[in-house]
Amino acid sequence: MKAEFKKSSLGKTGCGLLCVFLMQGERPPPELADFETDMKSHRFEGKEEQYYHTCTLGKKRYAHLLVAGLGKKEDFRFDSLRKAAGACVQHASFLKQEEFLVHAPSLKGYEGNSVAQAITEGLLLAAYKFTPYKTDKKDIFEAKKAYITSEKDWSKGVKDGSIYAGAQNYSRELDEHPANVATPTKIAEEAKTLAKKKKLDIRVFGKKALEKKKMGGILSVARGSSEPPVLIRMEYNKGKKLPLYCVVGKGITFDSGGISLKPPKGMHEMKYDKSGAINVLGVMKAVAELNLPIRVIGLMPLSENVPSGSATKPGDIITIYDGKTVEVLNTDAEGRLILADALSYAAEQKPEAIIDMATLTGAIIVSLGRHAAGLFSNDDKLAKAITESGKETHERVWRLPVWPEYSEMMESDFADLKNISEKGEAGSITAAAFLKEFVGGRKWAHLDIAGVEMVKEKHPYLGKKGATGTGVRLVTRTLARLAEKK
Repeated sequence: MKAEFKKSSLGKTGCGLLCVFLMQGERPPPELADFETDMKSHRFEGKEEQYYHTCTLGKKRYAHLLVAGLGKKEDFRFDSLRKAAGACVQHASFLKQEEFLVHAPSLKGYEGNSVAQAITEGLLLAAYKFTPYKTDKKDIFEAKKAYITSEKDWSKGVKDGSIYAGAQNYSRELDEHPANVATPTKIAEEAKTLAKKKKLDIRVFGKKALEKKKMGGILSVARGSSEPPVLIRMEYNKGKKLPLYCVVGKGITFDSGGISLKPPKGMHEMKYDKSGAINVLGVMKAVAELNLPIRVIGLMPLSENVPSGSATKPGDIITIYDGKTVEVLNTDAEGRLILADALSYAAEQKPEAIIDMATLTGAIIVSLGRHAAGLFSNDDKLAKAITESGKETHERVWRLPVWPEYSEMMESDFADLKNISEKGEAGSITAAAFLKEFVGGRKWAHLDIAGVEMVKEKHPYLGKKGATGTGVRLVTRTLARLAEKK
């Protein structure tokens, strides 16, 4: 589905479905006065996720009316608009409306383009469906276009919302593909296609190049698989004299745990262990379309983690790109190994800051559930920029410490570091402390997205089940925020 802005007064444009938003306790605008009594009879109060629908019986220019509640003014968040927009898409689908109108409200104290952007994001994210492997699609209805209307010109908000949500849906689509399709090689091919479309510089380091660079983390994880590993390096605004930022994403295309094999229950979901790397592709797409005045290098180490006679074994000692040695105590703590190579390579580029995304630990789900990503950083200003961006995008984060004591827990008796702490404590924090050892003192933030990279139950605008692309809008907005300050 596409979103398009149309400058128009409420109710003045003919359509099959008109969607309007109201705050709790707010009277409907004069254009909807005819429905006020019926709304009251249906006890519609404008509560968040409360809806009123009616058929106009040919008395209006629109056949159907949906009024979506935004909740109390004092509790308002932009995500209320995304939720309401998601309901509009669901209603349009129920009514089989290929095109429909959403009138963006004027909210006192909130900039109009920001309102239009949030609505657009909610519409496009809710409209997304993953159907490549469905052979019978006759019962799958997809609306084609949503018009966002307003008396004022809020077209920029619709354009930006389309970019942000489009990048997130792009990542969702790639992330959903199974491991037999989305191999490291295939993802590299898709990255090349994206780079060509968006005029991005790209280099793909294959197995031989990784061996030459002595990237022992990626190579050790890939040892058990017949699928060769790759490191994708993508750059936006290459060669320009602009502030440089690096975005790094973990890309395990399937994680069985290796020799330290995972339990079989839920293992099919380990196709999502590539979410961090896939999100980086989404971010690179978005920053190019937004034309941000910065340079960005995206790094995506990609590998499978499976057991075999040649797989890395617990107790093996490997050497990372920056020369540090790591004792592998658990092969299921593999994501940090491929990230160690990528982060030390990123630090070598001397960026202003490094941000990494990874489905790194199950422990973060125990800590934060599925409503926030874990944030770890060695720089308060960077952490603040990410936190504020999380509030705007509703891809929220919660900061956890990376104090020296946690780094001490990752010291090995036989190598420089070990890849897990044997104490069984602070799993997400010690994993982040491990990563911190490879950023070379650069400003850095790590986002553990293991709890938010997929949904397992119905979400107002992210569907019922599958990849969410969470992190794409968050990191893109963070980069935009950092660009504004330069």
